[in-house]
Amino acid sequence: MSAQPKPLVFALTPLYPQAQALATKHFNLVQPSDEGFDQWRQKADGLMTTSHPIKRQDVEIIKAEGKLKFVAKQGTGVDMIDLVAMRDLGVPVMNTPGINAQAVAELALGLIMDVARRISITHSRLSGGLPVSKADGLKGQTLFSKTLGLIGGGDTGFALARMFNAAFNAPIILFDPFLSVSDLQRWTRAIPAPLLNHVPSVDELLTQSDVVSLHCPLTTQTKGMISLPQLRAMKSTAVLVNVARGGIVDEGDLETALKENMIAGVGLDVTVIEPPTKERYGALCGAGNCVITPHYGAAPADVQEATCLAMVEHLIEAFDGHPLRDRVV
Repeated sequence: MSAQPKPLVFALTPLYPQAQALATKHFNLVQPSDEGFDQWRQKADGLMTTSHPIKRQDVEIIKAEGKLKFVAKQGTGVDMIDLVAMRDLGVPVMNTPGINAQAVAELALGLIMDVARRISITHSRLSGGLPVSKADGLKGQTLFSKTLGLIGGGDTGFALARMFNAAFNAPIILFDPFLSVSDLQRWTRAIPAPLLNHVPSVDELLTQSDVVSLHCPLTTQTKGMISLPQLRAMKSTAVLVNVARGGIVDEGDLETALKENMIAGVGLDVTVIEPPTKERYGALCGAGNCVITPHYGAAPADVQEATCLAMVEHLIEAFDGHPLRDRVV
C-alpha cells in the first residue's frame, strides 16, 4: 500500500529552524524564498502565517482555483486574515494563543512602570543634552495599591493582572463581556475576591482605574474604542497602555489628550502604522509622556520559536485528522 503524499503547505513568512525541520518532515514545504511561492493561493493544501495578510481577494482566488484545507496563524492576533471570507469558504483557521502571553504581559508591566516613573522621557532629555535632576521625578507616581483596569481578560490580561496584583497589592478591575464561566473561575482563584471587580461597562473601568491596559482584539466593535470621550473620562493621573492592536486607540485623539494633560502618559507596543517611525509618530511622542515600542512584546527569540513550533504542530494534527486546536473559525 503506497504512502499518502505529503500535504503541500506554504509558509507565508519564514519559519524558525526547529519549526522548519518539523514542517519539512510532515509537509512538502514552500517558503517565501522558494521557487513557485507566488502560487500559494492556487496550490496550497495548508497555509502558515505570522504577519502576512490573507485578504478577501486572496480567498476569492483560492475559492476559484485552489484547494486550501487549513490555515494556521502564529500568535494570537488574526486581524490580518479575512475571517469572514474564510468562514464562507469553509476553511478552518487556527492560532496559537497563550504561549506568548507572559512575554507580552511583561512588556505591558514594563511600559506601565516606565510611564508612571517617567523613565524614558527623563532619559530622552538627558541624551538630548537637556539638564535633568531629582526634580524630574516629582511628576512621577508610585504604583503600590493603585488600581489596574484591564480591557480584555484573556491570557495576556490574566498574566499581567497576576503580576501587578502580586507586586503592588493592587486592586484589579476587569471588563470582558465574553469571558466564560470557567474563565471567570480562573480569575477568582488567582486574585483575592476583595481585589477583583468584574464590571459591566468600559466607562465604569475608565473612571476608577489608575492604570488602563488594553488586551482585546481589534474588531469593528473595538476599533477606536478609546477615543476623546473615553480619554476625558479617565483620571488625569492615569497611565494608558496598549499591547493589543493598533487602532483600538484613536491616535489623533491620544495626541490631543497628552497635549492637554488629560492623562499622565501612555505606553504603546502597537500602532496603526507598523513599524512606527519618527515621521509618523514624532508628534505623538512629543505631545507628552509617551513611550512607543515596535510591536515586540512577543518578539524574544525563545517565544517566537515556541509559537512558530506550535503553529506547525497545529497544522500537522489537522492533516492527521485530530480535533482542531485553538480554532478561530
